[in-house]
Amino acid sequence: MNQVAPNPLPRPASAEAPGRAAVPPLLPVVVTLVVAAIILSVAFAILFPATAGPVQPVPAARFTNITEASGIHFVHQQGLAESPTTLGGGVVVLDYDRDGHPDLFFVNGTTWPWEEMGPWSHAAACALYHNDGHGHFTDVSREAGLDLVTQGMSAAVGDYDNDGFPDIYVTCVGANHLFHNRGDGTFEDVTLAAGVGGDDHTWSTGATWIDYDGDGKLDLVVAHYASWPQEVSLAMAFTIADIGRSYGAPTGFVGVPPSVYRNLGHGKFVLVPGSAGLRNLDPSTGLPTAKALAVVPVDANGDGKLDLLFSYHTADNALFLNQGDGTFKQWTGGADNRNEGAAAGLASASLLPLAQAPDTDERLAALQSVGAIGGHHHDEPQLHLRGKLDGALFDYELDGHFGFFTGDGRAEPDVNKFEQGRDFATVPQLLLNRGKSWVPAPIAGDWARPMVARGIAVADFDGDGYDDVIIAQNNGPAVLLRNDLRSGLPWLRVKLVATRSQPEAGGARVEVHTPRRILVQTMAPAMGFMAQSESALTFGLGDDTRVRKLVIYWPSGQRQELRPEAINQTLVIREP
Repeated sequence: MNQVAPNPLPRPASAEAPGRAAVPPLLPVVVTLVVAAIILSVAFAILFPATAGPVQPVPAARFTNITEASGIHFVHQQGLAESPTTLGGGVVVLDYDRDGHPDLFFVNGTTWPWEEMGPWSHAAACALYHNDGHGHFTDVSREAGLDLVTQGMSAAVGDYDNDGFPDIYVTCVGANHLFHNRGDGTFEDVTLAAGVGGDDHTWSTGATWIDYDGDGKLDLVVAHYASWPQEVSLAMAFTIADIGRSYGAPTGFVGVPPSVYRNLGHGKFVLVPGSAGLRNLDPSTGLPTAKALAVVPVDANGDGKLDLLFSYHTADNALFLNQGDGTFKQWTGGADNRNEGAAAGLASASLLPLAQAPDTDERLAALQSVGAIGGHHHDEPQLHLRGKLDGALFDYELDGHFGFFTGDGRAEPDVNKFEQGRDFATVPQLLLNRGKSWVPAPIAGDWARPMVARGIAVADFDGDGYDDVIIAQNNGPAVLLRNDLRSGLPWLRVKLVATRSQPEAGGARVEVHTPRRILVQTMAPAMGFMAQSESALTFGLGDDTRVRKLVIYWPSGQRQELRPEAINQTLVIREP
C-alpha cells in the first residue's frame, strides 16, 4: 500500500530568500536596553558629575642635621688663597670592614700640583669614617692608611679582587689612586702595581667599577674632564686658557676619551685600546667630547649587562650600550633601537628621549623623568648641576616610588671664570614623584640652608629602615641629614651575592611581588655626580603588608624565586 508523505514544515523566510540576514528575535530588545543604558549614563554624568580623586598629599621633608652629634668633622678644602676647582667634593658609601654598617669615605682637595703644600696639608687629607651602626662615626683615616693628600675629585668603590672587601679608587687632577682593602681595617696604595694611575697631565672626574666583559672580575672605567699637553705644565695650560685657576675653556686643554682598565686578575689591569668603544666625538671638532663629569652604570635594555651613561659639563649626555663582547656602542636614537628601555632619557631633557617601557626598572624610570625637570640649557651662564646627575634617588616615603634629593647647585656663578668670594650656594631640595610631575617637598625644620653641595649619597646609617642623606660640600663641611619622616610604611632591603658571575651581581634584576603590584630594580653601583650611595636595594612597600614572592634574574641567566617570611628586614640572598 502506498504511504502518503507528510507535508513538510514551512521554511524560514531566510531560507527562502538567500542573501538576507536572519534577525534574532531578542535583538530589538537588547538594542533598546543598550540605548537606554547609554542615555541614562549621559544623564547621570550631567546631573552628578564625577569628583576628582583625592590628591595625594606631599609630606614634608623631615630631616635633622646631626653632623656634629654623629662625629663627622670632615671639611673639604679647595686650596690656599685661590680656588683650583669648584667641582670637587666627593663622598662614597661602603662597608669597608663588613660589619653590616655603611661607612663613609670623603675625597678632599689641596693646593695645585705646582704649589708647596705647607704645614696645613694634613687638614686637606681624604677621610674614612667608621660607623658604629647607630649613626655615630669615628675618623679612622690615619690607621686605615687613607689620609691621602691630593687634589681629589671623586671616588668609586668595588671589590676588584673578589675577596669580599670593597676597594677604593680615587680620581684626581693628575694621577689617580687605587687603594686595596687588606681586610684588617687597613688599605694599601697599589696604584703603580695595578697600572691604573693614568698620567699626571689628565684631569679625571667620575669613575665606576663594572664587569663589562662578563669574565667575573670588576673592570674600571674612568671619565676625564680634560687633558693638557705633556710638555706643558698645568700652570701654563691655565695661563694659555687665560681664565685663572678655575676649570677650563677648551683653549689650553683638550678632551680625552674615558680610560677603560680590564681586570687581568692577581691585582693587574691593562688599558683597553680605543676605550672599548666609549668614544663620544664632538661633531664640530672631531675630537673627544671634553668635560666629562660622571659615569653611571644602568641596564638600559634589560639584557642583564650594564650599560654606561656619561654626563658632561657643557655637552649633552651620552649613553653607551654594552654589546656583550667587551665593547660598547653609543646609542644614537635610530629606528633600530626599539628595545632600549627608559634609561636613555636619564639625565636631562635634551638627550635620548626614549619611551618608557612597561617593565622599566623603577630607578631608571625615576632618573628618566627627574632629569627633565631642571630646564636649564647647558649654554646658560650659570650651569645648574641637577641635570648632570647631581643628586641621589631613594624611597623617602617607603611608598614604592623614588624621591630625588638634589643639591640643586650651580657649578659656579660663571661657567668660564670663578670670582673669589662670589656666593653660589643654594638650598637643597627633596623632590617627590607624583605621577607625571615631581613636586618639591615642603621644608620641615632648619636643615635646609644654602650649601655648595657636590657629592650626595644615601644610606640607612642608623639602621631604622629609612635612608639618610650625606652631603659633601665644596670648600665646606660635610652635612649628615637623618631622615625623620617615620611614615610607618613597610619595607624590604635586598643585598645580592652572585656565585656564577662577579659577586656584586651587577645587572641582576630583582622583582618584589606584592598583592597590588610588582616593584623592579636593577643591581648596579649607585653612582651619581661625585658620589656613590649604598649598594643595597630598598623596596618601599606602601600599603602592602606582605610580599608574595621575590624573583631574581641573575647575570648568569639563572632565575631564582623565594618567599620572604617577614618584612622590615634586610635579606642577603646568595645565588644558588
